[in-house]
Amino acid sequence: MAAVDGARAGVDGGERSRRLARASAQGLPDREARWILEEVEADPGPISAGDRSTRFDRLVGRRASGEPLQYVLGRWPFRSVELAVDPRVLIPRPETEQVVEVALAELAAGPSDPVPGGTGPVCVDLGTGSGAIALSLAVEAGPRRPGLEVWATDASADALVVASANLTAAAPAVAAVGARVHLTSGSWFAALPGTLAGRVDLVVANPPYVAEDELAGLDPGVRDWEPVSALVAADGATGVGGMADVEAIVAGAPGWLRPGGALVVEIAPHQADAAVDAARRAGFGTVRTEPDLAGRVRMLVARR
Repeated sequence: MAAVDGARAGVDGGERSRRLARASAQGLPDREARWILEEVEADPGPISAGDRSTRFDRLVGRRASGEPLQYVLGRWPFRSVELAVDPRVLIPRPETEQVVEVALAELAAGPSDPVPGGTGPVCVDLGTGSGAIALSLAVEAGPRRPGLEVWATDASADALVVASANLTAAAPAVAAVGARVHLTSGSWFAALPGTLAGRVDLVVANPPYVAEDELAGLDPGVRDWEPVSALVAADGATGVGGMADVEAIVAGAPGWLRPGGALVVEIAPHQADAAVDAARRAGFGTVRTEPDLAGRVRMLVARR
């Protein structure tokens, strides 16, 4: 978060100290309190010092009640983009940033020629939520892959509202690299136009993969605030908890990927063996897993 000079925002050092002290009294770490203060001070509107103080106390109260900091601030950085986030969508996480890193590498390692009739590679982000993966692919891969198209799907109308706002905010960066992002409503591959079948270079997904009986044990900041529909999935066909959506994506992907196209799916570490087996049953030629930054297995990677 970019710092804002207190004097420029019309707040003297004494008032800043008093606000931070009030936040500390409610148990907020100093770093979080300063982020909230910077957010309030950065508001460019004609807001009085008293109104800013009231807003600061309101945001601090929300955070002190357990609401995730990302929702309190209303925005959060993800790789090269900054995203609007609220309880309609999952909070962007470092694990998913690493998913994008692996997905970019898989796209670079895939076919370099566009499919017949196409102008560039086609990527699909299934269950886009805030649009974090789709926008990162467009902004980061666009300079290297002219004509890149990204299709971002979600079954949640609320999530698509958030993703649309983030796409609008990122439009200059997306346009600057010549990429195009399409948002579309529906469940997984059913949201895609049939003309994309067999033409997709990369499918990426961060689907629900928490088992129903694991929900109660999640951190309260996740369990009580983030959308359950984006977290929890039914058990897989072989009985592995939370695997139903992962299995559906893996099974459906070969019909949409072009020869040499890749699939990258975020998974829970204990789902690795089941995910690899599902990909092999689906007919993928090469299958592996990749770790997150903490060294835990976090991704299924398969190539048609």
